[in-house]
Amino acid sequence: MQRIPINLATPGMKLATAVTNERGMALCGPGTELSEEMITRLSDMGVNRITVEGHPVDTGHAEKSLSQQIDELHARFRKVEGNPLMKRVKDIFLEQLKKRANEE
Repeated sequence: MQRIPINLATPGMKLATAVTNERGMALCGPGTELSEEMITRLSDMGVNRITVEGHPVDTGHAEKSLSQQIDELHARFRKVEGNPLMKRVKDIFLEQLKKRANEE
């Protein structure tokens, strides 16, 4: 599964997760095969990124493992370790990283 900018989508790619609008309403379901028309329509609706099956696009960035992302998160918050509010913010980011990894 790979999250890509809509402008890198090509016909034939399949959605790995549903595409939703800002209100959470589903625009396309998982497994939907993209056509040129659908890509244009999603872009016109303000969709910026989609999640597709596999890793079909070289975005120029190597994808980091969950453990690498967690290590970077800890490093970023090291200077504010004693701050309870910042600890909560870090915990929220950590929850989201783990949730996203489980979805993949």
